[in-house]
Amino acid sequence: MLLQHQDWVGAVALSADGKTALTGSRDKTARLWETATGRPIGLPLQHQEQVNAVALAADGKTALTGSSDEAARLWETATGKPIGPPLVHQLGVYAVALSADGTTAITAGQANMARLWDTATGKLIGPSLQHQGWVDAVALSADGKTALTGSRDKTARLWETATGRQIGLPLQHQEQVNAVALSADGKTALTGSDDKTARLWETATGKP
Repeated sequence: MLLQHQDWVGAVALSADGKTALTGSRDKTARLWETATGRPIGLPLQHQEQVNAVALAADGKTALTGSSDEAARLWETATGKPIGPPLVHQLGVYAVALSADGTTAITAGQANMARLWDTATGKLIGPSLQHQGWVDAVALSADGKTALTGSRDKTARLWETATGRQIGLPLQHQEQVNAVALSADGKTALTGSDDKTARLWETATGKP
């Protein structure tokens, strides 16, 4: 079945139970879908510019979208209603993730930083997570205690979400880092780069 937008689709996510899909498009919308039927759930989730990144909480109740309109937004998947005010950046948002329990969000993009948010309040958690180039990829451990960011500054970095403190040294590549992931237990990080390699790392030590 086709899940149709009016322009190219650059971001997708699935709920943990596989019943809900989320898509983000250059048509300035994200859309929720029933995977069993392909039917849209509610109205499109509207931004002012293209939607670059999307995420769903494991329970499928909360959606997160990031846009070139310099904001990310949280949404109730059941109603399509926004949760609180936009999560504002200085520039476009190109990467988003949610903790498994949906209580913590991370957003990042052109402003050379990632930001952590309390989804219940929409307030920032700690200081910004700084890089020296665009941040194109983010991940959160299942327990929400560890964040991983990947940047055009050729590094990925691990962070304590509670404090914003960097864990160990940067995880170094030879070219920009485009993709990152964390294992469910948070002990292993995976990074992918323009240098034609992916690397596995111990999160406790930062060793490859």
